[in-house]
Amino acid sequence: MKRPGSLTARLALAFAIIAGCAFAGVGLYLYHALAMQIIERDDAELLRKAVRARTELAEPDGTPAERWRELRGVVAGNDEYGLRARTLDGTPLLAAGADPGGLPEAPVLAVGAPIGLASIQTWSRGDGLPVRGISMLVRTGADPVPAQVTLYQVAASRAALLRAYRWKLLIATCLGALGAGVLGYAALHAGMAPLRRIAAGTKTVTFTSGALPVDPSQLPAELNELAQALQQMIGRLRERYERLSLFSADLAHDFRTPIGNLLGQTQVALSSDRSAEEYQVLLASNVEEYERLARMIENMLFLARADNARVALHYAELDLAAELARQADYFELLAEARRITIRVDAQGRVLADPTLLRRAVSNLISNAVRYAPSGAEIRLLARQAGAEARIEVSNPGPGIAADQLPKLFDRFFRGDPARANSGESSGIGLAIVKTIMDLHHGAVQVESTPGQMTRFRLIFPGGPAPG
Repeated sequence: MKRPGSLTARLALAFAIIAGCAFAGVGLYLYHALAMQIIERDDAELLRKAVRARTELAEPDGTPAERWRELRGVVAGNDEYGLRARTLDGTPLLAAGADPGGLPEAPVLAVGAPIGLASIQTWSRGDGLPVRGISMLVRTGADPVPAQVTLYQVAASRAALLRAYRWKLLIATCLGALGAGVLGYAALHAGMAPLRRIAAGTKTVTFTSGALPVDPSQLPAELNELAQALQQMIGRLRERYERLSLFSADLAHDFRTPIGNLLGQTQVALSSDRSAEEYQVLLASNVEEYERLARMIENMLFLARADNARVALHYAELDLAAELARQADYFELLAEARRITIRVDAQGRVLADPTLLRRAVSNLISNAVRYAPSGAEIRLLARQAGAEARIEVSNPGPGIAADQLPKLFDRFFRGDPARANSGESSGIGLAIVKTIMDLHHGAVQVESTPGQMTRFRLIFPGGPAPG
């Protein structure tokens, strides 16, 4: 795949194109203004000569030869002006000055009609030069029959001037665009220096440093937000790295315990001859450890699939009272062994994946039974409010410290650093609850007062989570 070009170069090229378009627009305006000014000047001179020609021919004094000589003097001294005079039947009377390249068939001003800009006509000579002229009927002295006089200007100098001006504008536009591109490149290269510092600083960032070696306050306002976002990203990565390190340590610890038990018990059993009953006891103990390992592996696989969006949800409308009653019956024997009662107060319905819902509630009840004191009551409360459904599991007990609540749903987190109860808990039950609620686009909340009551609340939205 072709590598994208330099951003600085592309922006400089964009500046050059924009500047070229701007210069071209200004040049076109100036060119048009100059052309109109020159045409207005030439038209004014043409009108002046037309009035003079009419006046010269209409003089009653002098001979016709003198009148025609005076008329020739109207265009004398300027190679661009010329005139043609003829009778009404087309007989030539006078031809002087520049060659018009053939006169057009155009309306002719009547005798005595006012001469103005509307009287001027435009045509093109054979070589492409523009010609502007006036055709009029003029009385010559006392002659009652007027003659047709056409006075015109071949705009050779104007065309040459505008042609040269066009080339100058084109050169100026190109040079201006080139200059804008070069200066823009230099300015952008200097302006990109903070970005290069950020890039160089980012290369030196490691998980141990955890900070971007560029002070955001020293950067332009446009890059300050980028630097802060990078710093936040580095902070999140460092936090994830630390969690991953803790996860690896916790994972090694939790796998080492059952594997150590299996290895130690088996080595002791093999150190001397044992009876069949003793081997059966050993195998039964090993089965318990294998089941614990299987549960841990199954839970980890579930979390891994959920992280990669590979868990498919199958929604169903469930009765909250029936679901919580089922869970209470499942934990009844364990609760009775600890002299704990489970009370259910539920009504309404919930739209959720049945298997995942039961797994989340089961994990919460399991925790409640584990931490509730003997003789306590665990309450399972569920209500439907509109389309939303809420399930609450509460139990008295030692409670959870406020500083531990934000970490409660982290994987392998336990409030007991000594892991006194690691044999009962793998530390990922609440992480699974959080993952299940995320899959439903719901939420899990916890409230706890040390030494009093702990409440876990599951909030399910009113419909299937969007794809």
